[in-house]
Amino acid sequence: MDETELQLMEFFSWEEFCVFFDDWCEKRKTLFFLRNYIPLNKCKWAVENLQWEVVEALKYSSARLACKNVNISSKKEMGAHKEKKGQSILEEEEPKDHQSCSAYIFLKISEKKNSLVVTKCQLRHNHALCPLEFDYYFKKGLLLANCCLPVRTTNKISKQFVGAQDIKRLLSYCKTKGHGVMDTLQSLDSLFDNDPDAKVKLVFLEDEVVVKTVFIITSSMVSLCQRFPSVLFFNKVLSFNEEFDLFSFLCVDDNMQGRDCAYLLVKKGTPNVLRFTSASLVQSIPDVKFKVQYVILGVDIGEKEVIKEIFPHAAGQILRSQVLQTLHSKAHEMGVKEDEKIWPLLCRIASSKSPDEYNHAVRDMGLYCSKSFMKYFMDQWHTSRDMWVDIWGFSLVHLDTTEVVSQNKQKLTAQLSRNATVAECILLLTNLHSINTEEHLNESEIASQYKSVCNPEAASMIEEELGFLRDGKYNIKQTPGGYSLHDGVSEFFMNQDLLTCSCTIHVSSLLPCRHLFATRLQTRGELFDLQLLAKSNAPLT
Repeated sequence: MDETELQLMEFFSWEEFCVFFDDWCEKRKTLFFLRNYIPLNKCKWAVENLQWEVVEALKYSSARLACKNVNISSKKEMGAHKEKKGQSILEEEEPKDHQSCSAYIFLKISEKKNSLVVTKCQLRHNHALCPLEFDYYFKKGLLLANCCLPVRTTNKISKQFVGAQDIKRLLSYCKTKGHGVMDTLQSLDSLFDNDPDAKVKLVFLEDEVVVKTVFIITSSMVSLCQRFPSVLFFNKVLSFNEEFDLFSFLCVDDNMQGRDCAYLLVKKGTPNVLRFTSASLVQSIPDVKFKVQYVILGVDIGEKEVIKEIFPHAAGQILRSQVLQTLHSKAHEMGVKEDEKIWPLLCRIASSKSPDEYNHAVRDMGLYCSKSFMKYFMDQWHTSRDMWVDIWGFSLVHLDTTEVVSQNKQKLTAQLSRNATVAECILLLTNLHSINTEEHLNESEIASQYKSVCNPEAASMIEEELGFLRDGKYNIKQTPGGYSLHDGVSEFFMNQDLLTCSCTIHVSSLLPCRHLFATRLQTRGELFDLQLLAKSNAPLT
C-alpha cells in the first residue's frame, strides 16, 4: 500500500484505525508512535455539536503518528496541541534534525464529523527497517491502550490489590473512557470513598487497557467471613452482560442464611477463577485459611484440587441439585427414551448409603440410558462421586445448600440487569451490601422485645440507643480481640462475642449500646439477645 492508497482510507472509530494499523505495521515491520494529538473531548465545538458516542468513538480531532526513530531533540513538542483557525499545527510539523526519520501519518476528523481520515502521510524512512527491533518493541493494541491509560501502568498494577490512592492516581492518568475503564475506576473510587477499608484487586488484559477481572471484598464482608468462616459457597451467579460473569463467595450466618463475602467480576472464558478468588480471599483475610471446614462449589466450577491447596482443613462438595439437573438434561440431550424413570434413578444414586447401593443404582440407570450417556457419567461424575454422593461425601443436615444459593441468586438477579456495565455492577453490588437500616432494622419490634424483659428505665435507654442507628455513620473493623468502631469522633472496642463495649454508656450500665447494635447489624447478628442483659445491674421484669 503506497501513500496515495493510504490517504484515501477512512475509519469510523479510533479502535477501527488501531486494529488496521497494527496489521499494517506487522506486515511492514515498521514502528510508529502517537507523537501529537488533539482529544476530541477537549474541543468545545465537538462537545457542543457531536453526540457523546461519536466523541468517544473517534477520540481525536487530529492525530500525528511518527516513526520511532524521531530524534529525542525533535520530541520536545510531543503531546496535545492547540488548534489555530480550524487547522491543527500538527499538520505543519516536520522534523528539523536531519538525523530524524521524517516518516509520519496524519489523521483528521472528516468534514462530516463522523470519521477519521488519513489526510497526509510520508511513508519513506531514512533508515533500514530492522525485524529484530520490531519484534522487541512492537506490542499489538498498544496504540489503542495508550489512548486511555499507559499500558505500562496497567501491566504493573495488574493482579495486585489497589487502594484508594491507587485508584485516584489511575483516574488522573485517564485520557478517555476507553473500554469503560474510566467508568470502572470511578465506581471503585466511589466504593473507597464510602468504605476506605475495602479490598480490591484489578486485572487488566496483558498489554491492553481492558479490565479483565475485578475482585471486591468490603469491610463488612470481611467481618462476616471472619465471624462465619466454617462453610463457604462458590458459585457463578449470572452473566450480567455479554462479556462478563459474576461469581460470589458466600458464608452462612447463625440463621442459616447465605451472606456475600466476596465478589468476582470476570471476563467470560477466564481460566483459574476459583484459584484466583480463593487466593485473593485468603490474602484479604489470612486467618480464614485454616478455619474453613467446607467449600461447596457450583456444578460448572472446575479446579476441585484448589480447595485443599488454599483451605487445607476443608472438604469439598458440588451442589447436588445442580449435579442432578445437569445429568438429567444431559440424559435427555443424549436421547434417553424413558425420561420419567431417569430422575428417580439419579436421586437414588445421589442418596446412596453404601457402595453396593450406589453400584446397583448405576447399573439400573444403564438399562434406560445410551452407552454414550453412561460413558459421559462414568468419565465426568463417577470419578467425582465423593463430592456429591452421600456415602462418600459429607452431609450438612442443618443446612439447605440449594436454598442458600437460590436465595442469593434471586437477590442479585433482581438488582442487576442483563446488560449492566462493569462499573454499574460494582456500584449496585456494593450498595446492595452496605448496611440498610430501613431493611434490616425493625426498631419498634426490637424495642418491644426488650421492654418485655427489662424494667422501664433500662428499656427506655435501650430504645434510645437503637434510635441512634438510623443516622449514625460507623466505620467497623474486625480486630484480633473483637471489633473496633469509629463514629467520626471516637473509637470504641467490642469483644468477639459482641457482648461488651468500651463506651461509657455500656461500662456504666452494662446495657447494650448503639455500637454493639451497629456492629451486630453489620455482621448480621441478633439485635435482641438476652446475653446482652446478663451482667446488667438493672433489674429485669
